[in-house]
Amino acid sequence: MERRGIHVQADGKAGVPMLERLVGEIAPSLGLNWVVLGITGHFAYRSHPEAAEPGSMEASDARRLAELARANGITLAPEYNCLGHQSFREKPNALLRAHPEFNEAPDMDMSQFSFDNFYSWCPNRPEVYEIVFDLLDELLEAFGAKGLHVGMDEVFVLGECPRCQGTPRAQLFAKAVNDLHAHVVGRRGVEMLMWGDRLLPPSTGYSMWERSSNETEDAIELIPRDIVVCDWHYEVMPEGEYPSVRYLQEKGLRVWPAGWNEEQAVARLVEVSRRDDAGKMLGYLCTTWLPIAKLVPALAGEPVEAADENLHKVVSCVRLAAQLMAG
Repeated sequence: MERRGIHVQADGKAGVPMLERLVGEIAPSLGLNWVVLGITGHFAYRSHPEAAEPGSMEASDARRLAELARANGITLAPEYNCLGHQSFREKPNALLRAHPEFNEAPDMDMSQFSFDNFYSWCPNRPEVYEIVFDLLDELLEAFGAKGLHVGMDEVFVLGECPRCQGTPRAQLFAKAVNDLHAHVVGRRGVEMLMWGDRLLPPSTGYSMWERSSNETEDAIELIPRDIVVCDWHYEVMPEGEYPSVRYLQEKGLRVWPAGWNEEQAVARLVEVSRRDDAGKMLGYLCTTWLPIAKLVPALAGEPVEAADENLHKVVSCVRLAAQLMAG
């Protein structure tokens, strides 16, 4: 498989030594050649310091990581969560804490939601992008990156504010994608990656987490075809089918399937991805969603807490995926 990747969380400056182990030792030993690094607010932005979380990594850390990755044949792509995922439950991330006026639905009753991350920024507010584009530029410069992941997953809150009400949610979602693409690809000349769940119709059979649940699916007809869509699916699907792998390719998009912590699901997703490769299937991306301080030692084979079942499952799936990708 062309792209054999792992997605990890940055965890600020404290996580940098473990990230160095990952790109300098662990990823090469597993045959992985891509690391997608979830950063968002965990970077000490010079242009807008208010958009950084406490204890963030610095540009010098990013440059060192990038140099180490290149020396080991690894493409390192930073990720900044855009549009959605602007909070964890009732706690806004740094950007919305500093700029609460960007919130798409500040007065929405949170009790109606059963999920954890749901704040979004307003896609029709130009001031958002005046700041976000500066943040993306800093990440691209510090990492010398050839690709940037813009998130865009699990966008449940859209079309709520006065600027957005009355506009189809697919158009709002596509506008956010296209505005980001114009900057990342058009102005900066690097590849743009994004999660693909909001582009998938309910007819694909996935859960509300893994496909559109608020009429954003038609955005797929309105966005550029050079975007890499990271097609994440975590559950074992009925009859073992993952129809999005072919669906996204048929729409002209490059697809990078991604699994998580169930061995049966990972094995089948890799198998289906190979079977349904129509010329635009890039490989496989392991997702982890664990503190980097726990993940890296476990991947290195060091002792871990016996009770940490999810850590064991994630590590097992990363190792399994690495073997399957090499086969």
